[in-house]
Amino acid sequence: MDVLLLEYTAVGLILGLLLGLTGAGGSMVALPLLLSLHLPLHDAIGVSLGAVALSALIGAIPRARQGQVAWRPVFWLTLAGWPGNAAGQWLGRFIPEAVLIVGFCLLVLWSARRMWAGSGIARESGRPAGNAPLLGLGLAVGLLSGLMGVGGGFLIVPGLLWLTPLSMLAATATSMAVIALVSGGGFLLYLSGAQPPMSLLACLATGGAIGVLSGNQLSTRLGGATLQRLFALMLVAVSLSLAAQKLFAA
Repeated sequence: MDVLLLEYTAVGLILGLLLGLTGAGGSMVALPLLLSLHLPLHDAIGVSLGAVALSALIGAIPRARQGQVAWRPVFWLTLAGWPGNAAGQWLGRFIPEAVLIVGFCLLVLWSARRMWAGSGIARESGRPAGNAPLLGLGLAVGLLSGLMGVGGGFLIVPGLLWLTPLSMLAATATSMAVIALVSGGGFLLYLSGAQPPMSLLACLATGGAIGVLSGNQLSTRLGGATLQRLFALMLVAVSLSLAAQKLFAA
């Protein structure tokens, strides 16, 4: 049992580090690792939501104190993301899984290419984005999250970079705040009908807290271009991993 607790702490450390560095990747990393530790799917999804939400919250608080969280995008993305998620879950019943996965992987790879290509371009300050683009981004994030059952950070960060004058650090901090709210709501819904293993959840949260705070410190030392390239590489890994799990699994 002690070895299992250490493994859960390590999972939390990995997802927290990715969240702190890139503002994304938590659920995409945590869920496969939890399933590899033989946790039932329903509990793996719920525990993953709780660990990601708490890690994102812990990571967002110090970044908010530094003024890096843009609260208006947080509000509109969260507001539009909830109904978008419900619509995505409904639409998912009518679309073949293979079509969803191929479309999702192509979108992620296109986003990775855009992120890598734009990493060396200096960002110019401009007018804040209007509410309509943020609502559209929130709906898109919620829709794909409902369709695919994944977190939205991998879309929130590039979306904020394209639609707003936010820096990479501000985009990742804002993404963590949105993830904390959306994943937290999902975790509370999970708790209403389940009793998760609290010792394992505590280990995930502990590792996640250490990882996200370490990621926060490391992200401030890395340049925005380096973070964007790291994010692009993570997107490619996510796409290939998902395709391998869903399309080529026995």
